[in-house]
Amino acid sequence: MTQPPNQAGDAAGSAVLEQSETDILRDMIKNLEDIPSLPSVVAEVNKAIRNPRVDANSVGQIITRDQALSAKTLKLVNSAFYGFPGKINSVTRAIIVMGFQRVRNIVLTASVLENFKGRSAAFDFGGFWRHSLGTAISAEILCKELALQETDDAFVAGLLHDIGKLLIALYAPETFEKVCKGVTENSCLMLEVEERLLGITHAVAGAWLANTWQFPPKLTHAIRMHHNPKEVREHHEIVYLTHCADIICRALDFGNGGDKKIPKINGHVWKALKIDRDVLERSMEQILEALEKAKDFLRLLQ
Repeated sequence: MTQPPNQAGDAAGSAVLEQSETDILRDMIKNLEDIPSLPSVVAEVNKAIRNPRVDANSVGQIITRDQALSAKTLKLVNSAFYGFPGKINSVTRAIIVMGFQRVRNIVLTASVLENFKGRSAAFDFGGFWRHSLGTAISAEILCKELALQETDDAFVAGLLHDIGKLLIALYAPETFEKVCKGVTENSCLMLEVEERLLGITHAVAGAWLANTWQFPPKLTHAIRMHHNPKEVREHHEIVYLTHCADIICRALDFGNGGDKKIPKINGHVWKALKIDRDVLERSMEQILEALEKAKDFLRLLQ
């Protein structure tokens, strides 16, 4: 597996790990070479859809080469979540009807869940993925309500914002159990215990994984900085959306983020995004409706 470059982050918290953070992560996760990489199909799809001249048939052919992934993609496309029950019979047709980005998101979701199947006594996998998908849905809806330019990436940033928790839980289970115990004993955010016990957080671990998977810098940055949005100096909108969506999903009690505490949305973010009561009420109504449908979506993924 490709190791992340050892470059120092700036005071704002670069998406690239500092040397000390990389060392801590390597010490904590002994078998980094065993961490799964995403299927090559995902990288090919990401590359293809960045080409303004690409057509639906070309991207459909890329996805179809992985028969298992193609089958799962069609199953999800035809779920009640997207409103096309049994109507779409090919990946190419799905792209034509739903668009490149939406199908890319489905492929990515299926790939990540498949690659991180596992069990940990201290980890609620079902709750984790409900929270992750709920955050993705919340980010996408809030983005549209605020008429921001991050619609294509808001879903992915929300889906993977806590992927570092899963990385630590599966590859450093004893460490993760200590963190969970600290959260229970102190009734605090998981982030606070991680900083005290580990010297890094799940946000840092997730950014490392996103960097290893060669995700675009804005997505890596959103994963790393969603708990510290006021310190961001670049990719502001995607970080702010992920920050808000995480908290909204927690407030709606959809899934399990690993702790029970609900932080407040950062005041700076609230003002910067120009969120008002009307926007929030419209967004919440749509989010609640989508979360109900998401239960069916998650069942199909399992």
